[in-house]
Amino acid sequence: SKKRNPLLKAPFCVHPKTGKVCVPIDPERAEEFDPDKDAPSVAQLLNQLDSGVTNTSMTENVRLFEDLFLKALSRTTQEEMSRKTREAVKMDVDF
Repeated sequence: SKKRNPLLKAPFCVHPKTGKVCVPIDPERAEEFDPDKDAPSVAQLLNQLDSGVTNTSMTENVRLFEDLFLKALSRTTQEEMSRKTREAVKMDVDF
């Protein structure tokens, strides 16, 4: 595709034609990513769940999403809240 818009996907959405799940990738290993091998399909996941597998082919992708995005977002949010609290306390002390 020459347009960028179709390439922007939300994590874990499903491609309507292929049934492949959009998974996060590690930027450090982007060149190694193979969508045919590394992105599971809904059918694969359902088969894994039906067979009683507890660690599906999504397990590593969810961990990666947590590590690369959610933990950093949480850390940033906590730092921002701490900064705002310190500023508010300082303003109260100045009065």
